Amino acid sequence: MGQLASHPALRAALAGLGAAVLTAGLLLRQPDFVVSARESAIDAVSRLKGAAGSPGVVVIDIDDASVRALGGWPWPREQLAKLIGNIADARPAAIAIDIVLTGNCGTVDPGNAALALALAKAPVALGFVVADVQAALPPQSPVALRPPVGIPLLWRSEGAELPCPEFIATAQGLGTVSLAGNQSAIVRAVPGIIGIGHELYPGLAVEAVRLSAEAGSIIVSGTPDAVLSVGDLQAQLDTAGEVRLHASKPEKWAARTIPATDIMTAPPLQLGGKIVLVGVSLAQLGSLRPTAATPLAPSTQIQADIVSGLLGGELPWRPVSAPIIEVLAMLLAATLATLSALRLKPAMAAAATAVLSMSAAIAAAFAYHQMGLAFDPLIPALGVFAAGLASGISQYSAARAAEAAIRRSFEQRLPPAIVARLSKAGADLRLESEERIVTALFTDIEGFSGLTVKTGPRELIRLLDGYYEGLTRIIAECGGMVDKIVGDAAHAFFNMPLELANHQGRALECAEAILRFSEEYSARPEVKRFGFGRTRIGIETGPAMVGDVGSYGKFDYSAHGNAVNLAARLQEANKRTGTSILVGPGLRSSNPPGWDFKSHGIHDMRGIGRVEIFTPTRAGSS
Repeated sequence: MGQLASHPALRAALAGLGAAVLTAGLLLRQPDFVVSARESAIDAVSRLKGAAGSPGVVVIDIDDASVRALGGWPWPREQLAKLIGNIADARPAAIAIDIVLTGNCGTVDPGNAALALALAKAPVALGFVVADVQAALPPQSPVALRPPVGIPLLWRSEGAELPCPEFIATAQGLGTVSLAGNQSAIVRAVPGIIGIGHELYPGLAVEAVRLSAEAGSIIVSGTPDAVLSVGDLQAQLDTAGEVRLHASKPEKWAARTIPATDIMTAPPLQLGGKIVLVGVSLAQLGSLRPTAATPLAPSTQIQADIVSGLLGGELPWRPVSAPIIEVLAMLLAATLATLSALRLKPAMAAAATAVLSMSAAIAAAFAYHQMGLAFDPLIPALGVFAAGLASGISQYSAARAAEAAIRRSFEQRLPPAIVARLSKAGADLRLESEERIVTALFTDIEGFSGLTVKTGPRELIRLLDGYYEGLTRIIAECGGMVDKIVGDAAHAFFNMPLELANHQGRALECAEAILRFSEEYSARPEVKRFGFGRTRIGIETGPAMVGDVGSYGKFDYSAHGNAVNLAARLQEANKRTGTSILVGPGLRSSNPPGWDFKSHGIHDMRGIGRVEIFTPTRAGSS
């Protein structure tokens, strides 16, 4: 056996097949970094194909122009009633409202009464969001299961935030508008069905299609791949009960979008017989979400993409058997690559490996574009490439040199710190909670709400892209971790996930660098004309619970604690003190070397209490 293992050709074959088997193991186990790489690669493939277009879908957009013309948001109920009533007068097939009509419920309000009457004029689906609070949902759900059904990871919640009961009573449908992004926050799927308590409810897009088809029920059946049926229409569900999104680009939205201002005068004739989605695209309301096609998409446009895909039968899906198919195809191509490395000259073997690797990616792209199947175009191709590479290296190098080359190859793909954490996690890749001292840094942009009103969406996105590119680079260079970017606010942490020496001082240096960058950025001619505001920063140090929150792949690695909350409040307190950076007593008491602190006295912090706050200065500066 030792002699066989020492034979160069056998050693090369074992090296190539070993690389293929390793890749097969990753494909079957699907750790988070593999899933992230796969989804990013599928995103790239999806951008090569135009999104499904349907003349039967119209979006009524309450945009910045509508708000400027018709009054600030939220609108009075009478105004919404007029909008919905005018849409209903055009006799659409269905109306789906991507707004949760809650608040001021159960009161003697003429606006509520007018809106309830408007909702009764057409088949209307109202939106709701999942919530931690208990809610009394209507007992009649349109979702029916036809066992056996394969949805083991169905998104469930114990409660929901619902529209007012008087609106539910007059509307004909109810669907969730909740959108669950993955760890990168990109929306790649939308709930087809969702569990609330012991009942199942549809997503808003699915419910709108049901109303337009005048179908009594939404049927879910099949295992291991579940199928959602609405009348004659069908869509595949993933194991979480979601339908996969093929997102459209902003230039596609104009053809199906009508500003709300155009509806307030008279109902356009082109709404007749169509599914009309009503929503808000105001950046300051957090209604913009990243998709594979664009960094900021209004949630209503995402819902419209799902409706178009359902009507056109063009929604992509990933079969439960996809990992097995990917492994078999990858092993076949990897075996051919290994044989090429054994039998051909190095240049020809490298060319054959490249062709086989590219063929794996091209086959996945073909399956997506022609059959709507979301196979992984990246990891199997890398597996084929790795098999050919390992065989070639093993055949012309010593065993130790080949082993070192393979290790370096993989270390180039994954940061060593991330590899170490994933390896330590083993089968459970969720990062368990731990208590540790962290420094939280929160920022926002002064006057951002006014900026969003007077700046167009494309210009606003361009401004934020340039701003956050510099901001996130500075945080990373200072050793921090960007936790979230929400509208104009950035949340960052120091001393997590790995230990960081003098994390308090590093956070203060980061804050200084952010201020210098933001002043330089706002002074650029292409930015200055928009009145881009200064950056306000709050920092605090203290104990926090650090770890993953979530389930079924929808994790949020973050920190939670009083110090985190206080950092957010300190950022807000800059408005009162006229400062740009404020820190709390926890950071002040840590005495980071090279820093002095000026007290602003004791202030009442919302939800926290009375706290002494400080402005940091470099030691020895005047």
